[in-house]
Amino acid sequence: MALTASQLSKLRKAPIGSAGNRLATAIELAETTQMAVGDAIDEANTYVSDVARGRYNTITVAKAYKFAQHFGCAIEDLFPARTRASA
Repeated sequence: MALTASQLSKLRKAPIGSAGNRLATAIELAETTQMAVGDAIDEANTYVSDVARGRYNTITVAKAYKFAQHFGCAIEDLFPARTRASA
């Protein structure tokens, strides 16, 4: 379920959640469920939940791409690059 232009704008402006990504925000904006996303991208809904909650520090590019394709956005919209503070 691709997000509309308005939804994409909201997603891009949304703060990065404590999970380190915006997947939960995308699911909410799309008015869908983790289960529906899991079914659509052929992943277990528990995996979708775990990613949305930040259980994994990293995921594969292939899986990030599946999420981005589903929502019709760039990977960076869902999984922004983490910046490290200067030492």
